[in-house]
Amino acid sequence: MEYIFKAYLKEVEGKTFYFIKKLSVFPEFENCPPVLESMGMHSDFFKACNIAKVYDQDVINKLMDEVHLVPDSAKIIHLKKVKALSNSLIKNTHQAILKLKLASLG
Repeated sequence: MEYIFKAYLKEVEGKTFYFIKKLSVFPEFENCPPVLESMGMHSDFFKACNIAKVYDQDVINKLMDEVHLVPDSAKIIHLKKVKALSNSLIKNTHQAILKLKLASLG
């Protein structure tokens, strides 16, 4: 017995849902169709995998490729450019923190 995993997405009422299927295949028997072992459907891909009882990270990565889903660790986050902090700003902030500490002691 072997497992085959399939993933696809479908839009339902304007919201994307992920469908994950775990199928059992019996190559030792002729003309035996795949049997649906478990299935998961959710708007969150990882919850759909959990519902379908798919826990192997390699399988999950392959399923993500099937639905062209980019993992969060690979996403690029664009940051706004900020000015470099000047020494005087750091010095003034440090002095203000010291004054607050002294005020809380007294």
